[in-house]
Amino acid sequence: MRFKLPRQIISQDVKKVISRELRKQKMTISRINKKNLKELAEISKAIKKWGLPKCLICKKLAHDVGYGVFLHPDAEMISKGQAIAPYAGEISLIPQNESDDGSYAFTPIEDICLKKEEQALFDKKRKYHPRRLYSLKVDARKKGNFTRFINHSEKPNVVAHLFAIPANVYGLKPASIEVVYIAKKNIYPGEQLLVCYEDGEKSYWGVSKIKPFYMTPKTFQLSSSLKIVASSSSPPK
Repeated sequence: MRFKLPRQIISQDVKKVISRELRKQKMTISRINKKNLKELAEISKAIKKWGLPKCLICKKLAHDVGYGVFLHPDAEMISKGQAIAPYAGEISLIPQNESDDGSYAFTPIEDICLKKEEQALFDKKRKYHPRRLYSLKVDARKKGNFTRFINHSEKPNVVAHLFAIPANVYGLKPASIEVVYIAKKNIYPGEQLLVCYEDGEKSYWGVSKIKPFYMTPKTFQLSSSLKIVASSSSPPK
């Protein structure tokens, strides 16, 4: 698989802004628990080596939906609360009112006020403005991992959490904030992994320029012969 980024790409300069804003905005970011931390370390190694953990399969879907990620029919069930993977991508600071292709992006922090020297560093095209607000963006459009292929659904079985990654014995670099996908419910062999994107239907389908397509984990499933099987019931319009 082309997208084999184990975790987010973040510079030291951005880290400083994040630390300041978490304090300034009094944001409380939950520390990831030991179980999920260990799972995350194992998954990150698998992504770096293969791109896709062996229990998962990425397949192209019909209806111009693109690709989807499925639990292999022979794999063990993914239990509720189990870590799926970090949502990896390039982290940047962008003007908050700037329109962009957000189909592969998360914005964990908004309403960031940058100092003059920070604006010069992160926003070279614009003149300094003391009241211009910025957002922290995690963008997997060009660099990411298989999580970018997990489709949107209003009935998801995966949920995105913001976690702080502490110092640990598993080899994971600490992070003050990171987007991590966690199983919202039990995911059974053959089911598609689905997550509800930040602003729901309008944000995802509108930005992606795809006709809205209602999906649940059972709308498409993977057969034992690794073929996509569509549900007999048609999705609502």
